Amino acid sequence: MTFIHLAARVSVPECEADPDSAYETNVRLAVATVTQVLDWAERSGSPAQVVFVSTGHVYAANGLGHRLPEDADLGPRSVYARTKLDAETAISDLAASRDIPLVIGRVFGLIGPAQPDNYVLPGLIQRARKGRLRDIPGLDYTRDYLDTRDVADALLRLVEIQADRTVVNVCSGIPVTIRELLNAVLRDFDPGGAEKAIADATSAIGRPDDVTWLVGDPARYISLTGVAAQRIPLSRTVADTIRSRPSASGPCVRAST
Repeated sequence: MTFIHLAARVSVPECEADPDSAYETNVRLAVATVTQVLDWAERSGSPAQVVFVSTGHVYAANGLGHRLPEDADLGPRSVYARTKLDAETAISDLAASRDIPLVIGRVFGLIGPAQPDNYVLPGLIQRARKGRLRDIPGLDYTRDYLDTRDVADALLRLVEIQADRTVVNVCSGIPVTIRELLNAVLRDFDPGGAEKAIADATSAIGRPDDVTWLVGDPARYISLTGVAAQRIPLSRTVADTIRSRPSASGPCVRAST
């Protein structure tokens, strides 16, 4: 029996506003849930293993151009990231005490269809439709994005690896700036006008916990699974997400001249 634990409060602003609730959900309830599942598996005589889904935001800020391996320094900068690291520690201790195989998957940037408006790609799509390309927070920050469908596939592959109490980055290893992501959105809407629109886009300061560079090293994942986590190219993710959004057929309002 394999239990993949994904449940969490993931909104950084919401976690900052109510850290006690974030800790309750992301740490205490996570540990309690894993404990209950392991208790059930023991009673039923089913061998158990756990895949716990964490985040690349547990890493400390590092220099531009350096991909983060799993043994990089840890230094979470938000309540959300701190709760995920605390949960990693607690669930690792639980798994060790019961001699249960555990894999921790640290997922980096998620983009894909059906995400809420407060995620980066839906937010950029909304801005592109409305022509609001000024003061975009962290426009030139660099991230590591995977399609949500690739992440789901990657987590299933982690179930199959022969590794115990192992941390694995779930990432592409490909640096993409938010400006480049916006450009992909604009090209999908209006290939002829994208260059002018992206030139008009301006940046604003990101969240206090943001860093300018957050890119993972996928080498361990590739070594363990034999494949790269990224199967869906960025252009398809952007196109599929645009078409999954309400008013997908509506016009794109270009940036003002």
